[in-house]
Amino acid sequence: MKYSIGMVAAVTLMAVFILSGCESPSNRMENAEISVDEADRDLQVAESEVQAELSSFRIENENRFSEYNRTINEIKEKIEDESDSDVRDRYEETLEEYEETQRELKSEMDNYNASGRENWDDFKDSFTSKMDDLGDSLEDFFSNTTTPSNQN
Repeated sequence: MKYSIGMVAAVTLMAVFILSGCESPSNRMENAEISVDEADRDLQVAESEVQAELSSFRIENENRFSEYNRTINEIKEKIEDESDSDVRDRYEETLEEYEETQRELKSEMDNYNASGRENWDDFKDSFTSKMDDLGDSLEDFFSNTTTPSNQN
């Protein structure tokens, strides 16, 4: 008798645990809706953060473009003073390549639309690298006077 009362108590406890763990379909639906709402809010927050970073990045790079324009104008003035026409032509050709690179980068920045954190991070890293390369090329423009067209 003791054994059967224990068995009934154990089965009853198991049934209570099993039934208390079950959710009704309406509860599951409400929880799913709440999860979707939270995910939407998280996505909106992430998108607004990316947009804010993009705006800041654009301003920062506009300043870099302005600085590069000043550097290009200084280089043009120095090229005008070059007496050797062949060297001057090579300098002008190389400078035109750098100006084209700058125009392409400006267009790339102007036309970029953020589409998620990962894409934004990839774009930012790639774009920064290209801008750094252009800046280095402009800074070192006259350091290799024998072959200016080989610089990139």
